[in-house]
Amino acid sequence: MRTSNIVWRSQELKCHRKAAAWLKPVAWCIVLALLTGSGSTAGSLASASRILVIAPHPDDETLGAGGLIYTACRRGAQVKVVFMTMGDGSGAAAGILFGTGRPSPDHMMALGRTRHCEAIAALATLGVAAEDAVFLGYPDDGLADIIDNQHWRPNDPYMSKHTGCASTPYACVFTPGAEYCASRIVSDLSTILAEYMPDLVLVPHPLDTHGDHWASYALTMYAIEQQNYVELAGANVLAYMVHAGADWPQPWGYRPDLPLDPPRWRGSPQAVWIRTALTEDAVAAKLRALERYKSQLASVSAFLKSFVRSNELFSSVPVIDLASRNESGPAHEDHALLGRPDPRPFRVLPPSGEIRSVVANRTKDGIAVTATLAWPPSPSMTYRLQMVSPVPTEALSERLCGERHPSVKELTYEITPSDIWRRPWAATFLIPLHYPESLGAKALIEVVTLHRGAIVDRSGWILLRM
Repeated sequence: MRTSNIVWRSQELKCHRKAAAWLKPVAWCIVLALLTGSGSTAGSLASASRILVIAPHPDDETLGAGGLIYTACRRGAQVKVVFMTMGDGSGAAAGILFGTGRPSPDHMMALGRTRHCEAIAALATLGVAAEDAVFLGYPDDGLADIIDNQHWRPNDPYMSKHTGCASTPYACVFTPGAEYCASRIVSDLSTILAEYMPDLVLVPHPLDTHGDHWASYALTMYAIEQQNYVELAGANVLAYMVHAGADWPQPWGYRPDLPLDPPRWRGSPQAVWIRTALTEDAVAAKLRALERYKSQLASVSAFLKSFVRSNELFSSVPVIDLASRNESGPAHEDHALLGRPDPRPFRVLPPSGEIRSVVANRTKDGIAVTATLAWPPSPSMTYRLQMVSPVPTEALSERLCGERHPSVKELTYEITPSDIWRRPWAATFLIPLHYPESLGAKALIEVVTLHRGAIVDRSGWILLRM
């Protein structure tokens, strides 16, 4: 994996040779190129024959796609659900389940086993066989930390703050004893993709505000891009939202007569959502499946039942495709990434650190990435561009002696301070012409703003084809 960081400070410019905080989207943007219709994408929902659903926790598959799963199974499609975690990080659920105000690690693992059984029952209600439920067993409330703190290798695993484990303690998982690290997760996902060969992959939305959700998206997209899976298999990837702020969905509670509307978007409202209408049978099946999650309904019933509506929502995965542009022609100025969900009713971010949109375009000097801010850049803020290449080049592989999962630090590249400049209400980064060649044909990019070293806002990881 290759990463590049570009850091700009007003008054003082510095480049930091440090490992990138890999793949942690708190915000995402929607590519302008995807706003021109979604007929073929919507059609993939109805025609897919092998569907893979990535669920951060047991119940997310039902909340985001329960109606679609039921409908697909009824028409004879095969559905496989991959649970990234066992859901063993909810202290409130464990406390209610076991009648204690201070759940122990044993209580949390018992909660994980309970949620495993609930998931099997819920999927059976939707028509999915037990053998098509795959549990990876990675740490609940820990996937974001694995990414952001660079727990990439098995010799540096993350330790769960809920169970005290650094590897999965469950026997029912895909890789028993797997260490809590990104390389194990990506390896599991890559194996499942290669063996199951889905033609439709449903992932958590990259704008989902829950750390396990955007991290599940990031890890899955890394595995997909590492294999060039979409191009080779002709598959579609769509995203579903579960967490988009305290005021979504509206209203909370069981209202099957109401539609599920998209979350409120900060900035441009032009993001495209695909609405899939559900039959009365599908709505009823979704409710029955959700009712199998008794451990969760005990604490957040109103929120969970808010997803039992007359439709479900999916969106395309954003991509900036500069490779299709004529490099000898004029600089291309679109590929604006528009909007993001606003999880709070009132502003709490420093306005100079709030990312409103991201634009990427090709210039005569390289590729320019511009982050539009809610206020002109501040001397107290740091603005950083991070890049990750999911597929190392042949020369790099030789250099690493065939190591499959290279260290982030070994592949962190500096870009000189002159490669970033300030514009009113924006920070612009220039990726020099030689970087696409060294990174490969594509990269995941992210803009991050920081204040005194603490992350203020993130654009989310964007697939950039160069």
